[in-house]
Amino acid sequence: LEAARLHGETEQLRSALLASVSHDLRTPLTSMRGSIDSLLALGEAIPIEDRRELLEGTRDEAERLDRYIQNLLDMTRLGHGALKLARDWVSPADIVGSALNRLRAVLAPLAVSVEVPAGLPLLYVHAALIEQALVNVLENAARFSPVHGRLLLSAEATVDEVLFAVADEGPGIPEQEREKIFDMFYTAARGDRGGQGTGLGLAICQGMIGAHGGRISVGDGLDGRGTCITLHLPLQAQPGMDDEA
Repeated sequence: LEAARLHGETEQLRSALLASVSHDLRTPLTSMRGSIDSLLALGEAIPIEDRRELLEGTRDEAERLDRYIQNLLDMTRLGHGALKLARDWVSPADIVGSALNRLRAVLAPLAVSVEVPAGLPLLYVHAALIEQALVNVLENAARFSPVHGRLLLSAEATVDEVLFAVADEGPGIPEQEREKIFDMFYTAARGDRGGQGTGLGLAICQGMIGAHGGRISVGDGLDGRGTCITLHLPLQAQPGMDDEA
């Protein structure tokens, strides 16, 4: 039964990958081509400030395209069972810092707060995968947030888990729909409320976190508005000083 379930999920993942290509890859390419065509056609006739804006927009779309391609590669590896967990000890603060650095341009229009206390226990994980999962959650929150809206990224530890939580002030998700949030076509099915993308990023999160024995929960966002998505990762016995000797 477990093998049948995994096979069914793998087929769904493959379908989602194909469905995402037409939108998630073409959209940034179309935007980049438009900016480049304008620069080639008008060149010096474009004021320098406008030229810079076109170039910055092209760069942002290239970074967006790079994230989508990384998602596709990661999900393909997950779907084929070829994604190996190269685990190592890593600080939760390092994962948070790297994810925020990658999304500087995406998060710039928002009021972002970060709460990561010092002294959190180390995680024994494939750091790049956990970072990518957090990037996907942050990017999703940014996409649904109002301009200048608040976004809170926090990390904390319990007895047996480390939690990364991303809370926003977006439209929120009705409680009866929260179980569907990681379905492949959830975003697309919501029509105009869905924003950009097909929802593939959150489906990938589920695969990445699940591969580490973790889980994802969904709750209310800031002050009862929006959404809060929490990544739960299991804690391992911490490495002792003797391990470094």
